[in-house]
Amino acid sequence: MSQKNRSGYLYAFGAALALSASFIFSKSVLNTVSMVQFGFVWFTLGVLWNGAWYVAQKQYKQFKVNTRKRLQVALSIAILEAAATGLFYIAIKAMENPAVVSFIGNIGPVFVTILGVTLLKERFGKLQMVGISVTIIGVFIINFKGQAFGGFLEPGAFYVISASFLFAIATITGRKYKSHLDPNLMSLLRSVILSMLFAVLILRSDENIQFDLHVWRDMAIGSIFETLLTIVFAYQALKRIEATSTSLIISSKGVWTLLLAWFFLGVFPNNLQLAGGLLTLVGVYLITLKLASDKRG
Repeated sequence: MSQKNRSGYLYAFGAALALSASFIFSKSVLNTVSMVQFGFVWFTLGVLWNGAWYVAQKQYKQFKVNTRKRLQVALSIAILEAAATGLFYIAIKAMENPAVVSFIGNIGPVFVTILGVTLLKERFGKLQMVGISVTIIGVFIINFKGQAFGGFLEPGAFYVISASFLFAIATITGRKYKSHLDPNLMSLLRSVILSMLFAVLILRSDENIQFDLHVWRDMAIGSIFETLLTIVFAYQALKRIEATSTSLIISSKGVWTLLLAWFFLGVFPNNLQLAGGLLTLVGVYLITLKLASDKRG
């Protein structure tokens, strides 16, 4: 394994851990504040973190090269990521356990694989077909309630699946235009877009941003994980390894989110949700197993 690939896997794993931590902090905050309050503070802080990082890394100097193309790619992905992120946090607020949100989100690699085969001409084998089937079955099991799959009728599940599809489009776009991809600029633009959107919403509402100290603490820490570290790590990984491999590693977030939610929030999936979540992990693994064996061969 080359140094480039090794660093790509480490970046993807870092993205998985950062995203898992952000789920826990965001759920803790959303238990006490409204979505509008959360969104405005969370993403405004994200603008500060990303802006400081962008300046500290002197990324603006690279922007002078292929400026128009870099801006087009960064803005396109930022808009997709902004829409997906908004849907994801609405789902986290709507659903009791963020681990269930994370497990349903494992449908993302299915979308990435299908789009990768269709648009990027990536290889597609029988194991990937099996993996897609297993992942979809896992998502259905997670949403099984009573005598029917009633979970899909709940807004939370719909928001997660919609967000996963938008994230998949963003992932494929980043992979296709990786030579022009500027993860730091994209992350900054995404936070700016969401901050401006929630600023309008909070100005039109009667809500304020006077919170207890522990709420500000959780927002500050969580927003660093989600708005900066997750995005930068994920797109650094995309520059080094395949889109499907990146999705596989990031999909392990379900396991870390489950453990963190159990430890910090005292919530744990029921047996069906746990079984379905584990199936989605198996399915995501199978989706990329063929690709990994081809590279070794």
